[in-house]
Formats: sequence, structure tokens, C-alpha cells
Amino acid sequence: MSNILFALYHDFSANSAVHVHNFANQLTVLGHSTAVAIPEDADRGAGLGEQTYSVHRFDQIDGDWPRVFLNGRGPDLVHGWTPRENVRLFCEKLAGFCAFKLFVHLEDNEELILEVNLGTPFEKLARAPFAEIPGNLSHPRHYRTFIASADGVTMIMDRLEQFVPAEIPKLVLWPGATDQLFFPRPRSLPLLEQLGIAGGTVILCYTGNVHSANARDVRSLYLAAAMLDREGTPARLIRTGRDFCSYLGPDEEWAYKVSIDLGRVPYQEIPRLLSLADVLVQPGADNSFNEFRLPGKLPEFFAMGRPVILPRTNLGRFVRHGEEAWVLDKVDALGIVNAVLELQANKALSERLAAGALAFAREHFDWEKNTRALLAFYEANSTNRKKEDDAGPLP
Repeated sequence: MSNILFALYHDFSANSAVHVHNFANQLTVLGHSTAVAIPEDADRGAGLGEQTYSVHRFDQIDGDWPRVFLNGRGPDLVHGWTPRENVRLFCEKLAGFCAFKLFVHLEDNEELILEVNLGTPFEKLARAPFAEIPGNLSHPRHYRTFIASADGVTMIMDRLEQFVPAEIPKLVLWPGATDQLFFPRPRSLPLLEQLGIAGGTVILCYTGNVHSANARDVRSLYLAAAMLDREGTPARLIRTGRDFCSYLGPDEEWAYKVSIDLGRVPYQEIPRLLSLADVLVQPGADNSFNEFRLPGKLPEFFAMGRPVILPRTNLGRFVRHGEEAWVLDKVDALGIVNAVLELQANKALSERLAAGALAFAREHFDWEKNTRALLAFYEANSTNRKKEDDAGPLP
């Protein structure tokens, strides 16, 4: 049995926490002891369901291992969930009083995220001698060194390998969709009535936060709903999640006429909302933000057995257009409108896409299967590096 510690860059309100939660639980089922460290504990993950791991703030982990792991030993392996600066500093602190194998997970173009949040080109930030970087972002000079120090790197998307030295072992690690929550189910008529949605309305549903990097994409969903509604196809967009920037324009009333914005809702409630959708849409295009990520909601979209529209980037590069999803070069407002109308007019196509989405989810978004792949990656690279360490320096 190994002790495995995940170091997450935010508390459990982050979408990434869903991945950490499930991988940690699955590793426990496979016989390992797991714990999750977070920088602050405003949200400790109770809303995600049963936790077979312990949760601790970064500043609470000080070498008192019996509080963290049942066997009283320190971590054999630490998995830094993204190379954000607070994770890097935490792992550096840990290395001062215990030895462990280090793995780092990548899920975004960290350089673009840094640029967008600080409003400064990455190259300029990297040249700044004393750049002060918020803990929840990656340091322009230190994050690549942190990645290079790892025994292995997991990546949510293959194109992230360009940020990893060639000699570092890599694994493309996709998340899953919890099948006890996300599965095909009929619409809840009481929920439709509660939300005030009339029969015959085309329903779109987007469950995710809005920030500066995806604001334009999410705005296209509101525009699509407004265009459909204006042209005689009643439409509503159900939105959950938090807004971290303004993106609807100075006059937001147009958007609120066709949307139902619920804010942050309990994770367990999301499947009921997704089941209301006629089609599930991931807006966007192939660009320096989207090509490196796998939006956290997509595994759940596919598992619901609804037609999925997505751009030909990240996951859209792996699905079969017209069979497992409806793939467009650019999923903007006009593209969404045209796709929705086409699917509304072609019931056979809609049903084929729904079945294909579900089959794709069962093949690729299985938590147990993906966790076993992660565990095999841990074992292969921990063992290989250990043998090298035991043998002394290579000649």
C-alpha cells in the first residue's frame, strides 16, 4: 500500500477538484491510502459525495503524518494538481522534511492563463526580475523548472506535452463521469415547471464558470438562445456556475430574457439540469486556450446520452463527427443556431448522436479504468527512478 497525496491549487469549489476527488477515491478502492491538500478550506468537498481520503490545508501538513495517513507514514508519492505557484511552494516545503516521488498534472496552457489574468504578455512577465505572482497562477520562471523536476507528468490533453521536457515520462490522463449521477434519464416535468419553461422550448444547458479566457465563448450561448427565440424557435439557456468577469455587454437584459441563471448549485443537482437539454453545447474554436484543455463538463455531457455539439479542438479531435458528436470548426452563436435547427429537423440524427455520445463516454470516461492507468503510470515511473537512485549515479 502506498501513501498518495494530491496537492490541489484551490479548494473543492474548483472544477479540478471533481477529478482529484474521484481519482483519490478510486485509488483507495485499489488499496492505497490517499489524502488531498488544499491552500484554503472554505469548501472541503462534502458536496461531491463520499470521501475515502482525508483533507488538509497546506499549512496543516507539517510532518505529523498520523493525522494524514492511517499508517502514520509520510507520502510515498505527491501529485501536484497543476504547476500553480501555491502547489509548487507547498511541494518545495514538503521536500524539506520528507522524501517522495513527484508527479505533476497539467490541464491548461498556464502561460496563456497567466497572460489573461495579469493583462501582461508572458514574455514580459518571464523577464521581470521580481515578478509577484498570485498563488493560484503559475510563476513564469519557476513553473517549467517544477515540471522538469517531476518523476512523471500527467496531461489532460496530448498537446500539453510541448510544455514538458522530452525525457520526462508522460501520460494523457482523461477524467471520468460518475455513472451513479450522470446517465440518460427522462426530463423532470416538475423541474421544468419550477424553472418556468414552457413545452416546445428548445433547451440549452451550460454548467461551468465564466472567466476572462472563456467569456466570449459562453456569450455565444446566450446569443444563440436569443437568435433562436427571436426567429420563432422558443429557446432557453440554463446556466450554472460563477461569473468572474463581465461578458454580456453594458445592457444585459437581452440575455436574461432567454436564460435561467442559477449560479452555483450543488454538484448532485447538475445531472437533473443536464437532462432537460435538447442538446449540450461546448462553445469555442481551436485556439491557444482551447487546444490544450478538456473542459470538465464534457465527460458529463457525453454520459447523459444527449447530442453534443463541440468544436474541432481538444476532445473534438477524438470523436467521430455525425456519430459520437456534432463537430464544427467554430461553435459560435450562428453555428449553434444552425446545428440546433438541423438536429431538431432530423430526429434520427439526433438519436444517433445521443447513442454515440453515451458509447464514447462508457469507453473513455470510466473512473476505474482511468485510475488503473494512472496507478500503472505511478508504479512504472516510481520503480524505474527508484532503481536508478539505488544504483547510484549513472556513469
